[in-house]
Amino acid sequence: MSANTETCANSDKSECGYNEFRRLRYFHGMLLDEKDFREEQQYHANKRRLLNRMLHGSGVVCGLDLKGKKGKKSIQVTPGLALDCSGNEIWVPKDLKIDLTSLLPPKNKPRAEPACRPVDEKDNLKTYYIGIRYDERPTNPVSVYLPSGDCEERTCENSRWKEGYCVEIVECCSETETPGLLTTLCECDGNGSFDKETHSDPCGKCGKDPNETNDAGAQPDPAKVKEWCECVVFEEFCEKSIPCPACCSGDHPCHVILGQIKIDPENSVLETVCMNECRRYVLSGRLVQQVALRILGGAKDRFQVQVEDDAPIKLKEGEKLSDYIYNPVKAVCWWLFYKLKGGDFSLLGCDQQPAPETSTLRREVRELFEKHNDVINKLTTVESKNRELESKNIELSKRLDAIQLPPTPDIQITADKEGSKAKKDK
Repeated sequence: MSANTETCANSDKSECGYNEFRRLRYFHGMLLDEKDFREEQQYHANKRRLLNRMLHGSGVVCGLDLKGKKGKKSIQVTPGLALDCSGNEIWVPKDLKIDLTSLLPPKNKPRAEPACRPVDEKDNLKTYYIGIRYDERPTNPVSVYLPSGDCEERTCENSRWKEGYCVEIVECCSETETPGLLTTLCECDGNGSFDKETHSDPCGKCGKDPNETNDAGAQPDPAKVKEWCECVVFEEFCEKSIPCPACCSGDHPCHVILGQIKIDPENSVLETVCMNECRRYVLSGRLVQQVALRILGGAKDRFQVQVEDDAPIKLKEGEKLSDYIYNPVKAVCWWLFYKLKGGDFSLLGCDQQPAPETSTLRREVRELFEKHNDVINKLTTVESKNRELESKNIELSKRLDAIQLPPTPDIQITADKEGSKAKKDK
């Protein structure tokens, strides 16, 4: 299957550009020399490195544990694979034992400045970081049957490249951490301190700045300013793509750090090995699976689902948690099946019984929710009755306004006259 070979000339309106990759285009009668074959190899190697760098990143893929015992003068690196920031695969096929005397710098050698990480001057131990880098060298010399005209003395040439690695002492230089979404949102305080030169609304979804729409001299509502600022920050975050990783500089080798060691400077013996200091991993599906297995392996009987008052449900006999870890579709379907029935998932204790604290807390939370729902229902009933009473009051008021009563003064005068007449008759 060939790639899409449509060129810019086939379209009326196009802008085309080309990168550094050049692939050989063979044709009948083409003269090939060593340069062509080198370029053919380089093309495929560089494409693979590009994919490694862009899709996977750099760090340890698997293995490459850093081990050592206190008081010893050696460390050990286990077999494993790493990817450096240029996309090179660093493959260590077997255990590697390293003598610290050949690895550490001289005792009196000053520390390189500036150091990437601060060093506690009160600590009498020397801190170093162990890094591994990709290395390749020519090998397998063979006779040259057609020596070049300018170097006839050369009768042998290496016919292979051997790929390997080098373990060295390196500095731990972490990337600068830029403020993320949560930090930037905190800058939206409504007081006008938001830097509009740095942030923008690329899609125009947030409308105009309240500071601009306000009348001259009037102070904008801080709540509206904050809402507009948060909208801009969020939209700007959503409209940005993932940045491409930078490649290693040609001035400095690209190392993958395996961990940190501390050395007693007096006798150059190992004190501590901290593998997760400055170490990075390539995040892959296999890494997630292995971490899950290391946590959940053998704990099948400690998971159960409670659906209402039915008997607790556990994994079937003969099943293992690894079946669900390696098959996420099966795991999601199992979870969703019982979740739609209102199932309550829980992790049991080592005795396969619910933890007392957890059960008590869950019961208290459930009782609070039930009381909360009762109060809400009662409030809803009261509000409904209040609305009915209000509507009745409105209706009564309308009826009273429609009734015309005789004037009260006329009634009173008539009554007074009848009373006076009665007195005279007596």
